[in-house]
Amino acid sequence: MVVTDDDFDGYERTKVYEDGTLVRISIRRTGDDAYPSGWRYTLHYGALTPDSETLEDGTIRRYDNAHEDTKGHELHVAPDPEPKYVDFPGMVELYEKFWDEIPMARFGPSDNSR
Repeated sequence: MVVTDDDFDGYERTKVYEDGTLVRISIRRTGDDAYPSGWRYTLHYGALTPDSETLEDGTIRRYDNAHEDTKGHELHVAPDPEPKYVDFPGMVELYEKFWDEIPMARFGPSDNSR
């Protein structure tokens, strides 16, 4: 099944793994001027219990645009507390990139596991 932007609008899911990590995804379209891309998203892979290998909030790797209008799109990678600024290739492309970069089996709107 080919995933499109429409499949991501309003998609939210969190999955906790036996190893103490989790993936939390929240994606929605928006017309809010604070999100010039038209998307508000968080693609988060992290630990339930923060440690020296994670950021303070348990982040191992996270893409988000919480401050898109002022900072752009960010990639947070532990243990570096400073985010990297990244180009936004589109929601489908960013979602695929996220899964390619983490060691967990992917899930998403195309697998009927909302």
